[in-house]
Amino acid sequence: MSEDWKTLCAARKQRQLDAIPPQWRIDPPPEERRNVLHVPLACGILTAREAQITETVNVETLLAKLHSAEWSSVEVTTAFYKRALIAQQLVRLGVISLCARPGLLMRVRIP
Repeated sequence: MSEDWKTLCAARKQRQLDAIPPQWRIDPPPEERRNVLHVPLACGILTAREAQITETVNVETLLAKLHSAEWSSVEVTTAFYKRALIAQQLVRLGVISLCARPGLLMRVRIP
């Protein structure tokens, strides 16, 4: 292997970042900040409605709103997708390879 592990890691992290739509990227908090629970709601990526959707902890409520068409499945999927991408950027893990599926991005119109 001609490249060292640090180079490979840096390239992988860059590919992960490049897979996130630019309008869904956040400025990373300082390394010393331990509590980032406020970031998903404060970063400006989620709309108020998307925040409401992703803050819904009762699955029966979520299903009822989907069933009544108050929320669409695309809207709910997009909200959770955006929130997952925010979390991905905060924890710097490799979840993006599981989330960033071109088919989903093609079906969901990114504002």
